[in-house]
Amino acid sequence: MASENQKKDTLIAKHSIIAPEDRVPLKEKFLYGAADIFGGGQVTMLSLLLLVFFTDIIGIPAVYAGSIILISKLWDALSDPICGILSDNVRTRLGRRKPFMIAGGLLIPPALAMLFAPVQNLGDAAKVLYAAAAYVVYCTVSTISQVPYMSMSSDLSPDYRERNTANLIKLGFDMFTAAVCYLLPSRLFEMLREGRISQTTFYLVIVLGFGTFFAVPMVVAGFTIKERTPYAEGKSHFEMAQWLSSFKVKSFKYHIMMYIGAFLSTDIISNAALYYVANVLGGVQMFGKPIGTAFIIAPMMVVAGISIPIYYLVMRKTTKQFAFRLGIPVYIAGVVFLACFQKSWPTELILVASVLMGIGLGGAQMMPWIVFPDTVDVAEFKLGYRPTGNFSGMMTFLRKLSAAVAIQLFAAGLSAAGYQSSTADVVIIQPTSVVLAIRLMMAISVALFLGMGFYASVRYKVTNKKLERIRYFCEMRRAGVELSAQEKEERQLLLKELA
Repeated sequence: MASENQKKDTLIAKHSIIAPEDRVPLKEKFLYGAADIFGGGQVTMLSLLLLVFFTDIIGIPAVYAGSIILISKLWDALSDPICGILSDNVRTRLGRRKPFMIAGGLLIPPALAMLFAPVQNLGDAAKVLYAAAAYVVYCTVSTISQVPYMSMSSDLSPDYRERNTANLIKLGFDMFTAAVCYLLPSRLFEMLREGRISQTTFYLVIVLGFGTFFAVPMVVAGFTIKERTPYAEGKSHFEMAQWLSSFKVKSFKYHIMMYIGAFLSTDIISNAALYYVANVLGGVQMFGKPIGTAFIIAPMMVVAGISIPIYYLVMRKTTKQFAFRLGIPVYIAGVVFLACFQKSWPTELILVASVLMGIGLGGAQMMPWIVFPDTVDVAEFKLGYRPTGNFSGMMTFLRKLSAAVAIQLFAAGLSAAGYQSSTADVVIIQPTSVVLAIRLMMAISVALFLGMGFYASVRYKVTNKKLERIRYFCEMRRAGVELSAQEKEERQLLLKELA
């Protein structure tokens, strides 16, 4: 009994400070964060460009373009969990996750080259088939790198404080890259549509410029960062029941709702941005220049970046979930105002709406990433093992699938409203029904998705204090130490509340 009490005392003392073996050097945290340049950048760029590239450059009808994006995600139903299980089971000198990150990073430029190839001269059926095949290839490359990379957010360290710092740095890179990948690709596309650059120039900048920008940090991180969180030596096998078992963990379900709600709202804005500027604001000027996406996106991203340290302080003083939902009403107000904007109103009000969206964006997009390792801790607490690859695979799959469904619905809405596709050398004036559809889809969908995230954040009950107790109980189990009656009761209460 004395020996077991000594073990307990040692564990309690250990958790009051960060153990040396759990510390992550600052340089490594930055290299880990920089690898999210691909994750944050490619989602933003594709949400912004892909649908409108298919409809307005390649000339694929909107409903088919949306279907291409949706169908490609069905492949993700297989590739994401398979990649998660593979990265759990691989044992190499570099570790479990990093070989995938390196391979995926190297494949990014060729995958972009396929996806944005100028194939508008093909027949209609050939264009659709090529675009579908190219996007399936791209999604596979994204899976190879992103599922293991997301798992690394839990594997960097068993200490939640070190993970919080690393994920905060990751979010900083995410927000910076999102800003870059909103502004530059949208400007490139506008210049292409205006005939100021050729499609060849557009293609080379996307493939070589952004391909290199995305690939290099991922490959560098693959060679440098370390896995410190303990994992079982035995290997697991993919089973559908095991994959779906993630939804048996209560905290994971609410975490997913927060994650999907926050990022789908941004996907909708990204997909609608170029359509909104061209069709809703067409001809409106600000400061003597036609309004482009930069007038909306730049203020939003700058304010979001500035707000991140504020939300981090709120998180430290309260909880992560409170910081998540704090700005959501402001975000919704900004989007609704933007959707309702009339050309007769002062154009400066667009900047006001963008600032409101930026205030809400910082907290809504910051917290799901920081919460992910905590959710894995809760899963280990319930299941007895860390299903990191399983969880990251499920998250990546649901993120892609929900985004694809949202894009399909948006494209179907455009098609139902009478949207007419075009090619790079043809500009079509869309009917007023399209303008109304864009307004309604922006306002209603963002309000619904963020409302779902708000509800989930109220139901998500994981706190830092509870995480400390969860880690204590997990280490007691690994050490084979018997719990006292009071500790068993506490453990059951935690399981009931969180898992």
